[in-house]
Amino acid sequence: MRNGMRLLLATATGAAVFASGTTTALASQSALASARADARCAGSAEFSKVEWTDAFVPLKDNNEVTVTATLKNPFKKGTDGKWAKDQDNKAVRDITALGGEIVKPGATTGTKVDLDLPVTPVITADNEQSAALGEAKVTGKFTVTKDDKDGKWLLKLNPTRGTAQPCVEEIAVNPQLKLVGAAVTDPVVVTTNDDTKVAVKATVAGGATSVSAHLYSNDGNDSVDLNLDKGNSANSWYQDTWFDSDFTTGAWTLDVTITRGNESIKYERADTFSVQLKKAKKKKVKSKISFDVNANKVRKGKTVRFYGAVYRGSSAYARKGVELYYRKKGSTKWVFFAVAKANSKGKYSKVVRPKVDAYWHAVAPGTSTTSGSTSSSEFVDVR
Repeated sequence: MRNGMRLLLATATGAAVFASGTTTALASQSALASARADARCAGSAEFSKVEWTDAFVPLKDNNEVTVTATLKNPFKKGTDGKWAKDQDNKAVRDITALGGEIVKPGATTGTKVDLDLPVTPVITADNEQSAALGEAKVTGKFTVTKDDKDGKWLLKLNPTRGTAQPCVEEIAVNPQLKLVGAAVTDPVVVTTNDDTKVAVKATVAGGATSVSAHLYSNDGNDSVDLNLDKGNSANSWYQDTWFDSDFTTGAWTLDVTITRGNESIKYERADTFSVQLKKAKKKKVKSKISFDVNANKVRKGKTVRFYGAVYRGSSAYARKGVELYYRKKGSTKWVFFAVAKANSKGKYSKVVRPKVDAYWHAVAPGTSTTSGSTSSSEFVDVR
C-alpha cells in the first residue's frame, strides 16, 4: 500500500457531431479557415448575443443543443421614427433570411442549422415606437450523439440584409462524462484519542454537476457516503471526512458516482486504501450539541421535529449517534427515547409523536477519544 495520496488514472475518450437538417458541403479546408476568419456574431452589427444550452457528448441518449441568437433591428423603421407596417398592419422585416451552419474542426462539410425568422408583430399605437421591437430572438438546434467527438465547433450565421456579413461563434462541446482519477489519503492512521482527517479527491471530465463518494471497509460493515464539492479547477472535486478508532481497520475501497443532468455513471474500486490503528494517549476532545424543536405546543397525536447539530471540537461530528431523552412534567427522571444519526455535516433530526407534557433534550455520548455532552432542554406541551 502506498503512502500519501494516490491517483488512479482512467482512459479518456469522447466526441461530438452536430446534426440538424441537411448537410451542406463546404468547398475545402480553405473555406473552413475563411469561416473562422469571419467576425464573431455576439456584439456584431447583426447580433447582440448568441447563447446555447449545455453542449456535451452524451453517454447514451442524444443531446439536443438549442442555439438562441438575438437579432438587432429585425424590422424596418419609417422616416418618422415609427416601425414600418404593411397593409395588414404587420411589421415589415428588415432581414429577409437567416442561414445557419455548424462545422466541426478540420471538416470540409458542415451541417445546416435552421433558424426561423422572428414572428412579425402587429403594429399598433401602443408599440409603433417600442424599443422592444429593436431586438428579436431566433433559435436553432443541433444534435450531439454518444459516438461523436468533443472539441470546438463553429456556428456560422449568415443573415440576408443589405451589406450584412457572415459571422461565427465557437461552441465548445464537453467530452463524455468520465472519471479521470480518484484518490483517498492512504494510509489512514487512527488513534485511540483523536480523529484523523481523510481527504477524498476526484478529477472528472465532461462537466459533471455532482460527484458522490462511497467509502467502505472490505472486512466490516463500516462505510461513509460523501457529496464532493467542486474545487478551483472545473474538473476537480474534493471533500474531507474524519475517521476515529471505532472504524474497522484493514483494507477499504472507494466507489465514485458522477452525474450530469439525467446522466449518471458509477466507478467501482476507483481507489483503495487502508485504515491502521495507532494507540496514543491524548486528552479527550470536547463535544457540544445543540437542540431545538419546531413547535413547543402540539395537539395529541400530532408530531414535532427535534433537530440540532453535534460538534467535536470545532468540527462537525459526522455520523454521531445522538440520544434523545424526555422527562415528564413533575418528574425528575430522564427516560431514553430514541437515537438520531447525525449526517456528514453533524446535523441531526427526529420526528416524534409526544404523548405527554415533557421536557426533552439530546445527549452526545462520550467515547474513548471524545467527551460526552448534553444539550439544553425544550418543553413540549401536548394538548
